Amino acid sequence: MLVQPGARHNYALARFLNQHGMLQRLYTDFALGTGHPLRGLSHLPLPANVKARLNRRATDAVPARKVRSGVNVAVPGGGRRTLRRPSARDVAESDGFYLQYFTDGAELRARAPRKPIISDVFIVPSAYRAVDREVADFPDWGEAPTSPELGRRYDTHSLAMFEQSDILFCPSQAVIDDVARHGARFASKCRLVPYGASLHAGVGTPEPGRILFCGSLHLRKGVQYIRAAADMLRDSHPHIRFVFAGSGSATTRVKLAAPNTELLGHLGKADLLREFARADLFLFPSLAEGAAGTVLEAMASGLPIVATREGGVDFTDGVSGIVLPPRDPEAIADAVVRIVEDRALRAALSAGATHEAEAYSMAAWEARFIAAVSDVF
Repeated sequence: MLVQPGARHNYALARFLNQHGMLQRLYTDFALGTGHPLRGLSHLPLPANVKARLNRRATDAVPARKVRSGVNVAVPGGGRRTLRRPSARDVAESDGFYLQYFTDGAELRARAPRKPIISDVFIVPSAYRAVDREVADFPDWGEAPTSPELGRRYDTHSLAMFEQSDILFCPSQAVIDDVARHGARFASKCRLVPYGASLHAGVGTPEPGRILFCGSLHLRKGVQYIRAAADMLRDSHPHIRFVFAGSGSATTRVKLAAPNTELLGHLGKADLLREFARADLFLFPSLAEGAAGTVLEAMASGLPIVATREGGVDFTDGVSGIVLPPRDPEAIADAVVRIVEDRALRAALSAGATHEAEAYSMAAWEARFIAAVSDVF
């Protein structure tokens, strides 16, 4: 049984399991399996945003009979809204459970105490602490700290996941390291199972000095340090331009605006592919991720990567790009200048990224994931 709120990875895990005859049931909030009557609505003259939402919720290659979607609606004051409760029959017939960040894990552990639970730890558990540090250091960027109550809920849920899961699937070493800080007994449950990416443009024609960031414009992503690096290079390297693809608040957009920055807003797939093809390198100085899909997509598109390990992709330093220390605008500026001004280095890193991206293809991800699940069951 796979329990997954939202359309994370476009239901790739459900598709992998189903293709190998391993999916007993997918429980989620809203999904349209193949054969679902609502799938036909996407062909009607609906608003583009409605079509996009329907298409995102289409679980390709997963039959509707294996999908249980819907939510339990919480009454006012009665708690948070949760996923539809797995039926007694489905719990009895499953061999075990694969849960996105331990969703419904405590209930399933109580209902089936002897069945294995795998939890997908898709982000470093202490991510909110990284955010709070940045909010304290950059109070005028308009982001709020985590409330003490919410922080306690995060910690309680994470601890329950560590204690009650049999195995923790982690997409990067950064996640494993963060889990390990909570206790060696939890680290022993971790398995490194990196994700993959399906979106790539192929190697394009780069515009020298066009530096691309893609992601939400939040402090957790390190955009404040890109802005500081842009200031450092504005006069000495006026041909270098920092391009931000992603949505953010009005305050953040004002903070990022500069003569050598460009804010594109949120991009659709086609526009993003064009930006990958134009970019000289991909910059991602994030402070807390699980595995940033945009980094994998950029690698597959032949872009040298300049990113932190906290960005969640364990690319090879000096082969596919340059690994950054966190919170270091000088390191960002130095790495960008080094690649932009050494075209032979840029070409070598591009080739390295393209080659290394093969390990993160959908086929490689599927084989890796199925092998790891099979080891548990």
